Amino acid sequence: MNKTVLAIAIALVPHIALADYDSINNYQGKPATQHTIEANKAFAKNLPWSDTTAFDRQNRGLIAELTGDAAIVRNEFPHYADMSVDEIPNTVNPSLFRQGMVNYQANGLYKVRDGIWQVRGADITNMTIYRTDNGYLIHDPLLTEAAGAAAWEFAKANLPTINGEHKITGVIYSHSHQDHFGGSRGIIDESFDGPIIAPDGFMEAIAAEAMVGGNAMSRRAQYQYGSTLPASETGIVDNALGLSHSHGAVTLVPHTVEINEREEWHNIDGLDILFINMPDAEAPSEHIHWIPEYKALHTAELTYDGQHNIYTFRGAKIRDALVWSKYLHEMKMRFADEAEVLHQAHSAPVWNDNGTEIAEYLTLQRDNYGFLHNQTMRLANQGVTVNDMGREIEKIIPEVQQQTWYSRGYHGSYSHNARAIMNLYLGYLDLNPTTINPLQTIDKSCVYVEAAGAETLTKAGKAHFEAGRYQEASQLLNDVLQCDHSNKPVRELLADTWEQQGYQSETMAWRNSYLQGAYELRTGIIGETIKMASVDIIANTPTTGFLDFLSVSLNGPRAIELGLDFSLTIVHPDVKQNFYAEVSNGNLTAIQTSKMKKADTTLYLHKADMTRIISGETTLQALFESGQAGIKGDVESFQKMATSIDEFTPDFDIVPMPVSQ
Repeated sequence: MNKTVLAIAIALVPHIALADYDSINNYQGKPATQHTIEANKAFAKNLPWSDTTAFDRQNRGLIAELTGDAAIVRNEFPHYADMSVDEIPNTVNPSLFRQGMVNYQANGLYKVRDGIWQVRGADITNMTIYRTDNGYLIHDPLLTEAAGAAAWEFAKANLPTINGEHKITGVIYSHSHQDHFGGSRGIIDESFDGPIIAPDGFMEAIAAEAMVGGNAMSRRAQYQYGSTLPASETGIVDNALGLSHSHGAVTLVPHTVEINEREEWHNIDGLDILFINMPDAEAPSEHIHWIPEYKALHTAELTYDGQHNIYTFRGAKIRDALVWSKYLHEMKMRFADEAEVLHQAHSAPVWNDNGTEIAEYLTLQRDNYGFLHNQTMRLANQGVTVNDMGREIEKIIPEVQQQTWYSRGYHGSYSHNARAIMNLYLGYLDLNPTTINPLQTIDKSCVYVEAAGAETLTKAGKAHFEAGRYQEASQLLNDVLQCDHSNKPVRELLADTWEQQGYQSETMAWRNSYLQGAYELRTGIIGETIKMASVDIIANTPTTGFLDFLSVSLNGPRAIELGLDFSLTIVHPDVKQNFYAEVSNGNLTAIQTSKMKKADTTLYLHKADMTRIISGETTLQALFESGQAGIKGDVESFQKMATSIDEFTPDFDIVPMPVSQ
């Protein structure tokens, strides 16, 4: 293992792929330029290649390698055929490729310690399994129903029966991101009678992400995860937390127990567990847990082998880096000495073999987020602006963080995380008066093009490209293309500049976004998106969340044109809930009420039927006709409002697409 990784640091032999844009199915990128080859070689020289502990941790405790459906995700990555690779493709940042190699090693059922196992490599997330008195407790059942079912079937084939069966005695959702609950229907059936435990505010947090900004988030997720790109040396090579995610139905069996207090002890089939809520860091709703019987700390997604996102490209509320660092400090102070193993939702466990490993791991992770927060705001207080903050932070990254693999920026970078922290405190504005009321994107680009001339900017862009200054090239070429989407030569060259920047990027979201942008520029095609709101998520979304989404969907100018000004009460007879809304001045505002409130219009609709409408199983008109729903009062205003609701589709342009689109 050591020889292989050291050889990687030295070799970096050219690896060329040919470009072919005639068929989407055969899409592949262009080769790395000599400038990119040299940049990646130089980058490799400063990496801590002698540290191979992550590979050792990933391999430790292997019981059986993945087979069948449980191995599908791993088998999508042909560029990691085995661990005898003695070279890194020139089209991949060497640090990111090494992260992919570590994640590729996740390949089976592992014994973490007596009573704890993990299935790693069946999805982007780890499935953790605990022995209880009469069966097994499942933590985080992966992203999709198919992956959850395959991982559990594989685990059962390699775990002993208890009382003659493999009974699931409980399920834990660590937090409100889909890859930690989406496989729930793959492991939970009608016979299940155990608790399903989730952190405080779990459903509200899911609805807030999946509904209000869900359509835009679905489209943006294509860029973060490169969902249209092939798993190849010129495409996806890793997704930081794991190789990639599974595909299929994202499901959600509702939780039955919610941890509402900061800390709660629960006994699940004889196993005592301390749950501690740690919200608004990695997720708005998240908890960790401590199991004293196993001397095991599960950190959910507050730790993994790399720096996480304070701001995620797909779009979500900015996370609190200061709170995050304090949570990690609390874990260290309370559990690092007593714990024998720290295990997590992504990456391999950390064992306290020498009594210091867990403390060291938590210290460096804590100081990573703490440094980011504190130094960003130190520089902000000295006048560094938000757009300059990322590069200023990059200049002062501590050597210890640069020389520690699990501190490096695979998911979140120092650059974009620092800008997010500043935005959280001071906002997006640098307060240069020119940027107070900025021109729209196309207008701003055309100002430059009209002043300098498209030929001049294009010529300068080519010169920058040929000199290996790809960001400078893309800055100029993007303005030319924004101003004239039909300029095919500029489109091709801009795609080339983004591609080379992607090849040099250590952060997976940077790489994937550059390459996804290049793909769309070249093909003019927007592929299928990752759906943020599945049927199960919609079914379990509180009505207030749906009404918030309806408020966002209301076309204000259209509502004003129609003169909409009325009040609306919605009654759910099946769950005895009431909601009151007012539509006025092009806006809809709605709240839940304890009692039915008099209004201009009253809609009687079962909560279950509302879910069916949202999922497309039926229509409100069909329910009216069948007598399953009713309406009285000002029906005309309600009908007009219905004609003012926009339908969102996740196929809007992110990069300048061809005019024919």
